[in-house]
Amino acid sequence: MVLTVQFYTMLSMAAMGIWLGAAIDTYSRFTLERHYFNLKTALIDLLFWLLQALIVFFVLFKANLGEVRIYVFMAILCGYAGYQALLKGIYVQLLERAIRFIKALYRFIVMLINVLLYQPIKWILRLLRRFAMIIVLAIWSVFFYLIVKPCYWLLRFVGIVSMIKKGQPIVEKIKDLYKLMVKRD
Repeated sequence: MVLTVQFYTMLSMAAMGIWLGAAIDTYSRFTLERHYFNLKTALIDLLFWLLQALIVFFVLFKANLGEVRIYVFMAILCGYAGYQALLKGIYVQLLERAIRFIKALYRFIVMLINVLLYQPIKWILRLLRRFAMIIVLAIWSVFFYLIVKPCYWLLRFVGIVSMIKKGQPIVEKIKDLYKLMVKRD
């Protein structure tokens, strides 16, 4: 293997060690530490490590066509140690700031959707309901005062309303009304 390829492999594997350190910190930040065995957590951990292995092997493949040597593991270990010693504090602070920013952005977007979409639609629906109630009440008032009231006054004038007693069952009312109609004819 050519010396430049070995050097490129060492640098890329050291970078992958830094990547692994950052990925482990990010993963541990987003997963809750559990003190008991959970199949779901075990499966997610397995998928995380498979993904990391695929990423490392892909970079190794691009660097030297996938030749695995002892110095590859040493470079990954050195990169990880360098991350732990030099970059972990900075990365964790940046990660926390990014998480706070994304949470604030999410709350802002939810508030914006609430103010610009939900509340106006709710207001318009309330307004339409009020207009519908006004129209229904207007139609009912016209119907009541032009049809029901005159019929009531006509029946009262004829004397039928006085024959109907309050609290009387509807069948008895109809019978009394029928008797009244038959008796008058």
